[in-house]
Amino acid sequence: MDVLTIQETAQMLKVSPITVRRFIADGRLEAVRVGRGARVRREALDQLVEPVTSKSAKARAARETVRPMTWDDPMSKLVGSATDAPPTDSSRKYEYLADAAAPETP
Repeated sequence: MDVLTIQETAQMLKVSPITVRRFIADGRLEAVRVGRGARVRREALDQLVEPVTSKSAKARAARETVRPMTWDDPMSKLVGSATDAPPTDSSRKYEYLADAAAPETP
């Protein structure tokens, strides 16, 4: 079992020892107590490090999962279904307001 001190862990990660202690306190980095000090297992350090993915790669992956709507899609039946809705429907809000603002004729 290979264990590292807080200082050694900070040097390996190129961060301050305070950051390592925050990782431990947040539960992001597993550590064991040895006397009054804390030690970090090398395996836990390997689990902390994860690859970085760019935002454009995430956006591209999200676009690839979206498929276009087709006529056999159940959502296509909802398009335009609110045209005969009562005036309280948000699609006809402006018609209702225009009627309400129009002067009354005797």
